[in-house]
Amino acid sequence: AQGFIHVNSTPDGFTIFQNDKNTGRLTPDSISYIEAGFYEIALKKKYFKDTVLTVTLNENEKLFLDIDISADPSMYGNLSLQTVPAGANIILNDSSLNKVTPSTLQNLLPGEYQIKFSLFNHRETEIEAIVQSSQTNSYTELLRDTSEWIDYQVFNSGIQSNSLTAIALDNNSTKWIGTLDRGLIRFDELSFQNFTTLNSPIPGNKINCISIDNQNRVWVGTDFGIGVYNGISWTIYNSDNSGLISETIKTMKFDSGGNCWIGTTANLVKFDGINWTVYNEPSSGDWINDIYIEALNNNWIGTKSNGIFIFENEIFTPVLQPAHNYPSKTISSIASDGLNNIWFCFLPDTAGRGGASYWNGSSFTNFLFGTPQNNINHIFIDGSDNKWFATSEGFLVLDPQNSSMLFNTFNSLISADNIGASARDENGNVWITTTGGGLNKYKPQP
Repeated sequence: AQGFIHVNSTPDGFTIFQNDKNTGRLTPDSISYIEAGFYEIALKKKYFKDTVLTVTLNENEKLFLDIDISADPSMYGNLSLQTVPAGANIILNDSSLNKVTPSTLQNLLPGEYQIKFSLFNHRETEIEAIVQSSQTNSYTELLRDTSEWIDYQVFNSGIQSNSLTAIALDNNSTKWIGTLDRGLIRFDELSFQNFTTLNSPIPGNKINCISIDNQNRVWVGTDFGIGVYNGISWTIYNSDNSGLISETIKTMKFDSGGNCWIGTTANLVKFDGINWTVYNEPSSGDWINDIYIEALNNNWIGTKSNGIFIFENEIFTPVLQPAHNYPSKTISSIASDGLNNIWFCFLPDTAGRGGASYWNGSSFTNFLFGTPQNNINHIFIDGSDNKWFATSEGFLVLDPQNSSMLFNTFNSLISADNIGASARDENGNVWITTTGGGLNKYKPQP
């Protein structure tokens, strides 16, 4: 038997079946050395209707079949595309169609298509849509509103971790973000750059605190010392080359003289750029969780176990919790408002509860947010005297009159309820670090 059948198709790439048997060949190709007779030739391809034809092959005949599948209207399929809200631009395989949702795309060749939906103040969403012969397949996508809240997570952006701790903005409004597990992240609102122990000299991948000095250098506190990044290179301070006794750095603040005040899990440290001075507060060994510099020689100290101290002219004076009745002896964060009130955040401890309080020079005024177990992790006070509280039960703001508003995953599009810290940029946007939900950008409505 010397006959053969050459099968060509438009488009090509169809599997050739001969009398219901898969020949293993794709068009264009030939079935060779076959005897004369009747043959059923079928062309099959995923998502396409089968094309079947019967041919007669004579002795030693060379038969050429040219099958234009694209000429058969029943081969094509449709896509019905909808978004909530409607009105999104439809981009098909990176080509804009000048169509908006809802829309039906008709007479598409079967296959898999990349569809993007683009709508102002909503996150661009991409799906893979399947077209099948003689069918209309429907897709509906819910578009994420970004007019007020934008979340940057591992699944939807280039950020390297969803478990974030601290945040600080430098003089260029670049965001420096601490993580629990992946070191330091730099974000300029275009791309995320990650510094870890694998690709940089940074001392540790768990970032406890970040501060920016008057030279716009980034100071990072870890469990293994301090890393200072000047935009090009790193300087590392640890117990081997500095006055640090404990390498676990909880806070770093700069006074008007350029001194760096460092709170560790052992003591208070001052670094003037050359000399290291260590101060052991009265209950030596307590953690210093935060420092607020009120004046050049007057700091407020928040500890883990023994409440608040004033550190003035190198003398620690306790501001005792039983006498002043603030919420607990565990302070997490300190800041001051435009009226020179000193605000403190508290974590629950054995005797007290989570909360916030401000000192007006003579007494404390307490605010109890959420449940007694609520961790008030951080306070940031902006130039308009709004107090932004990062808590384990949501993100809470007190306006200048101390009226409160809580943002959580039930009443807003914030991506997680466990908040680590926040900062506000020059455009009024508030940047929020979460544990589990990545970075959030909140655009307050006028």
